[in-house]
Amino acid sequence: VNSPPEYLEMVDAKYSEKYGYTLWKAMEKELTGYAEKAAVFIFGMKIRPAETVAKLIKSTCAGIGTDELELSCAVVRYQRLLPEVTQAYEELLGGKTLEKRIKGETSGRYKKLLVEIISVRE
Repeated sequence: VNSPPEYLEMVDAKYSEKYGYTLWKAMEKELTGYAEKAAVFIFGMKIRPAETVAKLIKSTCAGIGTDELELSCAVVRYQRLLPEVTQAYEELLGGKTLEKRIKGETSGRYKKLLVEIISVRE
């Protein structure tokens, strides 16, 4: 998606006005599987990147066990967004901090490394 976020927000508003639901809902209704996940993720990264990454990190820690590869990739890949992601994560989970979640889901040197990465402020 090469359109600027402002344009996509306008398209989303017009779509919602015309059809009664957002582009997000349309993608969820019309697409399935990996196509749905990819479309929703790309759209989210353009419109609300911090919230999208916060949801990605939340999903890596959901269920039994943590997807450590995906968690590592998300933290490293979106490092420049981490201050905003940290705030979005707290809002998404009603006050639970990203640091507390990482400390609860990981251990040892890996935990120390991730906590150090998310604690760095540019």
